[in-house]
Amino acid sequence: MRSATKVEVDRPTLETLVREVLGTESPVADVRSLTDGMFNAAYAVTLADGSRAVVKVAPPAGTPLLTYEQDLMPAEVDFFRRAAGVVPVPQVLGVDLTRRHVDRDVLVLQHLDGAPLHNLRRDLSPEQTAAVRRELGGAVARLRTVTGTRFGYDRPDGALSADRWSAAFAAMVDALLADADRYGVRLPRSAAGLSERVAAAAPELDTVEVPVLTHFDLWAGNVFVARSGGTARLEALIDGERAFWGDPLAELASTALFANPAKDFDFLDGYAQAAGEPLVLDDRARLRLALYRTYLYLIMTIEAAPRGYSGAEAVATAVYVRKKLKRELKTLRASLV
Repeated sequence: MRSATKVEVDRPTLETLVREVLGTESPVADVRSLTDGMFNAAYAVTLADGSRAVVKVAPPAGTPLLTYEQDLMPAEVDFFRRAAGVVPVPQVLGVDLTRRHVDRDVLVLQHLDGAPLHNLRRDLSPEQTAAVRRELGGAVARLRTVTGTRFGYDRPDGALSADRWSAAFAAMVDALLADADRYGVRLPRSAAGLSERVAAAAPELDTVEVPVLTHFDLWAGNVFVARSGGTARLEALIDGERAFWGDPLAELASTALFANPAKDFDFLDGYAQAAGEPLVLDDRARLRLALYRTYLYLIMTIEAAPRGYSGAEAVATAVYVRKKLKRELKTLRASLV
């Protein structure tokens, strides 16, 4: 699928960005466009001195975006810098948010040696996959130690943040519903009254008292795996632009994307070992998780409109996500009577 937010830059512009942001005189020897992500234009760059980097270029000003997607690249930079040393993430090599060289934010990251877990699912043995899932569970547990002062998205206007998790999450959901109206996205009829159901869940949401750095996009495509000999290990968590300060349980909406997190045994084992206690998925946790999965599926449903997804793959994905969204909405209706 192509995305309207992924606006390419030409080779001379890219070379200027690399030279200025990295402060290097070594010329660019090779450029390869990276196609996996769906928001930023991204390139794997090799310099004449043999060093490598990944260059991410944000959408141009004026590109139609969802409300939470404003200032997304600064948010990604902040995630990587706060998570560094706690979980494996690519090193930030350079940032340019001044838009002096191009009318877009630019981020230069360490080039990773491995590949996304999603791309390796047929190449890894069950034992290798299990080892990576355990490491991922441990990484999610350790992210609980990175805490903030307010819940929600850290944006300059503060519109999607609050002192209480229930208030921040309600603002996040309401912004998405407003985005659906703005872009003419028809949601399932069962989405009517979602704001009221989120409000009804406020007492449970407010059991989360500490804002925790939450990646919220840890599906297998954003989990990089390095292989050596017969072993596989978690190399890095990438694409932290969806991160917010919230409930660490929300990570399971993407780590177990479209699946039952209670059956992700290796992930849960790694989480328990790192946290020193098991992750309890009782009725109260399942209610919060249904809210977070609903929110994620809303994002996936609504973002297709401004990004202009088209083609058979886009249609099939939309139908599948909508089915999952309806299921979570049904769960919420049954839980919040």
